Amino acid sequence: MQVRVVMVGVMTSALLSGAALAQNKDPRLKPNRLSSVGDSITEAINAEEYNLFNPINPNHWASYANGYHGFWEWLLGRTDVRSHNQRITANFGSKSRANYMEGVSGADSYDLSPQMQQSVSHQATYVPVLMGHNDVCQNGFSDIPTDAEFEANVRAGLDRLRAGLPNGATVYVQAIVDIYKLYQLGDQLQSLGLIDCPTIWAATLLNIYPCGTMLSPTNSEADRQFTRGRNIAFNNILQALVAEYNANDSHHYYEFTDATFQYQFTPSQVSGFDCFHPSASGQRELSRVTWQTGPFSSYTK
Repeated sequence: MQVRVVMVGVMTSALLSGAALAQNKDPRLKPNRLSSVGDSITEAINAEEYNLFNPINPNHWASYANGYHGFWEWLLGRTDVRSHNQRITANFGSKSRANYMEGVSGADSYDLSPQMQQSVSHQATYVPVLMGHNDVCQNGFSDIPTDAEFEANVRAGLDRLRAGLPNGATVYVQAIVDIYKLYQLGDQLQSLGLIDCPTIWAATLLNIYPCGTMLSPTNSEADRQFTRGRNIAFNNILQALVAEYNANDSHHYYEFTDATFQYQFTPSQVSGFDCFHPSASGQRELSRVTWQTGPFSSYTK
């Protein structure tokens, strides 16, 4: 309880300071140079098209952040996810547009700094961040980073953005998805319509399938609640750091949403191949809820 009180106090102080600082911030830039930081969710792994010879198959057109829907996507019948990239063009026009995918499948908080350096190199004006799933999803519980390790990794990344992004750029940090809610869908899911997903998840015992800390069949409910607790703790750290940086950086805007954690996926919104990543329709919903709770929510096209 004492720790929670301290955390609330720090966040409240940061928010109050941020309210005063906001009056003196540089004008916010248009989000025309999009650079997305993240992991396999940002890359839209197995969202719509699968490859039996490559179980990690990026579907970038279906990314909630960087997705696109041009002639070939229309011709091939691919889902239009109405990504942040598409919404930016619709609301701000195509002039000076750039769309950079920094996210890499398997990335975790240790990769934040290198990815964010790429955002700096691209002189991004809008940096959505959805990272931390692979910190929670480990083969064993002892592999999950400590709070201090996770915080240090996030700070290293945010420091790079603060030092190098154009003045007026926006950093939009989204909470780690609630992995436990995805686990709860297991009994309703099948891979390729043939194999029950809990059967596939049993491969975590051989470290073939990721996220043994949540999906292993040998886990107790207490084990899964421990993992969910780490999920929540990391999100609290993200939220506190966003408030801190926004309060102390007059040149950039930092915003946080927990809509990604709160969202309840349905079975059709989970990959029909790997039973774990968002499907194309799930990516479409991620785009919707994160845009609606994000820094440019007043732009509704």
